[in-house]
Amino acid sequence: MSDSSTPEAGKDRAFVNGLARGLKVLASFSPDQIRMSLGDLAQATGLPKSTVARLVHTLVKLGYIYVCRETGRYSLHPRVLSLGYPVMASMDKRLVALPMMQELADYSRGTVSLGIRDGLSMILIERSRDRTVRALPLDVGSRIPMESTSMGHAYFAATNPEEQTDILKEFKAHDPARFAEVERTLRAAQKEYDEKGFCTSVGTWEDDVNAVGAAVELSNDVLAAFNCGGPATRITEESLPDLGVRLADLARHFQTADWVGQLPPRPYRGVQTT
Repeated sequence: MSDSSTPEAGKDRAFVNGLARGLKVLASFSPDQIRMSLGDLAQATGLPKSTVARLVHTLVKLGYIYVCRETGRYSLHPRVLSLGYPVMASMDKRLVALPMMQELADYSRGTVSLGIRDGLSMILIERSRDRTVRALPLDVGSRIPMESTSMGHAYFAATNPEEQTDILKEFKAHDPARFAEVERTLRAAQKEYDEKGFCTSVGTWEDDVNAVGAAVELSNDVLAAFNCGGPATRITEESLPDLGVRLADLARHFQTADWVGQLPPRPYRGVQTT
């Protein structure tokens, strides 16, 4: 069985397939899949079960995966956090955004998130919500699809042409039948972003969820994107232009911050929560 996530691997003699497959196993775990069997991991990675068994054995020995005694299934060990701490430390500028994110979440009566790209998904690295939001929202570490969310659309629209080409190639390899539709959607999002400075999503991810998205660069030159959204009963289609402008303003203001605790005078209209 071939590894569809690395279509260029066969052309790159320096590419280490074993390492790529081991990382693919680690990436299979998610907030919705915290305990997985070998069969689950084989299905998630597209790798033979025998290969997955060897990879998991190695990762257990290294301390990155452990076996749950009650179920016999595998889970990520807290040791994997040691891999992420240096990355999060290098993105400490994101903490500057939290008060602004909370302010906009309160204004919109929804949620505001910040995410970075991982393959064909966006991973949430910060999250704020209005105090009246009762449903449990997606938490930090959750993934949302790039092709159907305002955050993913804004990221695609703002990244460089080379990365856009890579993203489209990955989509084509992942789901050839939907590729033409996905490409049209992302190109339309790019046009909207160029015209407005933000992207809108009206029921494209979930039928009853509306949102806006705007891209931003983090302190280590990593591109990220904000979104502001929620149920259509709170975030109406008519409110999206106003929220889009406010989110784009938030992103621009965040971009001017040098480091944590160092904010210039606020250059845009304040968000009122009354």
